[in-house]
Amino acid sequence: MNNLKAEPVTVALAAIPNSGKTTLFNRLTGSSQTTGNWPGVSVEQKKGSFTLGEFPITLIDLPGAYALSPVTEEERVVRDYFLRTPPTIILNLLDARNLYRSLGLTLQLALSGLPMVVAVNMMDEARQQGIEPDFHVLAQHLGVPVVGISAKTGEGIPDLKKSLYGVIQHPEKTRTAHISCPPLLEKAFAQVTEAINQSGITTRLNPTFLAMRLLEEDDPRPWIKDNQTAALVRDWRNRVESSLKTSIPIVCAGCRFNAARGLVMETLKEQPVLEDRLSKKLDHIFLHRLFGLPIFFLLMFILFQGIYGLGSPLQNLLAAGFDSLGSRMASWPVYLALPTLLQSFLLDGLWQGMSVVISFFPLIALFFLFMSIIEDSGYMARAAFLMDRIMHHLGLDGKAFISLLLGYGCNVPAIMGTRILSSTYGRTLTMLLIPFTLCTARLQVFVFLAAMFFSATTAPWVILLLYICSFAAVLAMGLLLKSFHIGGDPEPFIMEMPPYRMPTLRSIGLRTWYEMKDFLFRAATLIVAGVLTVWLLTHMPPDVAAGSGATWAGQLGRMLAPVFQPLGIDWQETVALIFGFIAKEIVVGGLAVIYGGTDLTLQMTSHISPLQSVSFMLFCLLYTPCVATIAAIWSESRSVRITLLALVSGLALAWVTGFLFYQSVLLLGLR
Repeated sequence: MNNLKAEPVTVALAAIPNSGKTTLFNRLTGSSQTTGNWPGVSVEQKKGSFTLGEFPITLIDLPGAYALSPVTEEERVVRDYFLRTPPTIILNLLDARNLYRSLGLTLQLALSGLPMVVAVNMMDEARQQGIEPDFHVLAQHLGVPVVGISAKTGEGIPDLKKSLYGVIQHPEKTRTAHISCPPLLEKAFAQVTEAINQSGITTRLNPTFLAMRLLEEDDPRPWIKDNQTAALVRDWRNRVESSLKTSIPIVCAGCRFNAARGLVMETLKEQPVLEDRLSKKLDHIFLHRLFGLPIFFLLMFILFQGIYGLGSPLQNLLAAGFDSLGSRMASWPVYLALPTLLQSFLLDGLWQGMSVVISFFPLIALFFLFMSIIEDSGYMARAAFLMDRIMHHLGLDGKAFISLLLGYGCNVPAIMGTRILSSTYGRTLTMLLIPFTLCTARLQVFVFLAAMFFSATTAPWVILLLYICSFAAVLAMGLLLKSFHIGGDPEPFIMEMPPYRMPTLRSIGLRTWYEMKDFLFRAATLIVAGVLTVWLLTHMPPDVAAGSGATWAGQLGRMLAPVFQPLGIDWQETVALIFGFIAKEIVVGGLAVIYGGTDLTLQMTSHISPLQSVSFMLFCLLYTPCVATIAAIWSESRSVRITLLALVSGLALAWVTGFLFYQSVLLLGLR
């Protein structure tokens, strides 16, 4: 293999989940990161860049995977990446505290024939437990450089970069490892390897590694075009599995972990592992049979108050600042010289859209700040464990409860927070359920309308009814979507309890900054576009009063009147719901624009009955979420199907619920 001549180098960062991969990625790339999605799936793709000497490095952060024999969608992404577009170099990360669990993937990667560097992470925590791996032994067996690091503190990072630089310059100094398997399986590997060599297939992967991958696949045809080789693979697979009475992936996994067990014994030299007394003491409190859940809900309450108690005033302050600046702009001579319609477009459309985007910054920053602390401290795994039994009925793991709970504050950061979920099914289902939570924006509308139509003693019961309906909607839609296998099938949930640790300011700050930047570039455009669309509907044609029945929105409301009349909702309220697509709290302002006059309460109570008001609030609770939430769903899922489903499912459930409620009460003779 020839030395690389200062050309761009692609390094794939691969590890099992919860090995500190994201921390190392941030440590190496800083803020030089971009995100997208892997082709054809909703799994996030993250890239970063840095330089090593004369070499520009592109670092690919692969999803966490336990093996290249895929069970989850993340593992399928990793398998596909190595088979279709193998990187220049592999950077494999191990957890020093549990080498046996990590080495299964490492041994597969070591067979690939690609140059590789192994970084043994969390060495600071391992030493506290009396663990001192012999890196020389590990490097000898794997045939690649092995470096001890702590991604959290930066320990060993210079040595890691030095090893990467050496492998880039001299990739031929690494060698391919070997794992012993049953003789019949070894013979199958040899026969398929020979067929691959004779077929003229060009690949940077080791032919024996490719033979192993083909034999582990149910259908080798997507990975090899040579029909004769594919037929040979199927024949050998049937022969081996009938002889060994088990599947080849299971046999290969057994071979790998037998090798891993021996390698760990030799690397650690049977060192006694010291008990993590701090984690044990804290787990006795946080996972207590009686007090674990109350402590969890108390911490969630503190989290909720921290995000929304601090974020909402900042959000209001930013909104007020935009309103104040907008009022000043409205008096500028340059602005006043523009045509009236263009003035409205700039101030009520474009400026309003930018205001909506910026106003979410405090909530998103605080959300990821607190979530980073919870994750990095090790408590997130405990929270998932505590709530796992409850969420299991929906096919979700315990971490989904945190995102759903935060949806009762604001849907946007809650949906962005679904990134903490490990499975595609869990992320998809959770982001589809979050819009049915009663967020604070909807609560503002309901408090206003309840006070307008009901007495001070009745209004709180109306609000309580809406919260109960929200809980019921989340449960009902979760069971329904689960039965239709939306997002695929539930995947196995495996989570090892990490030790408690003190989060670092650097990792928390980097993640918060990255998520803020990601929101700005991925969701902001859609939010502004949605606001401008609503402005167009409520201000066109240009010769009619904004928000009136003569606008396109008013005409649309009248056109939809036959659809909404069975719910007790007239065209005026329908137009207000269109306003609510910008942000739910704008619904009240929309009603004020539509009804006009000085006494909104008198006009609405004379036009709308208390029964109609409850039907309207039920519909407002469940119908299409605001444009920022839709943008967040699109940004996280990158799926038109999922985004449209979020729109349609909300509208459908809102209409059915409103219809059943309104018509049932009418049948009972109540008004």
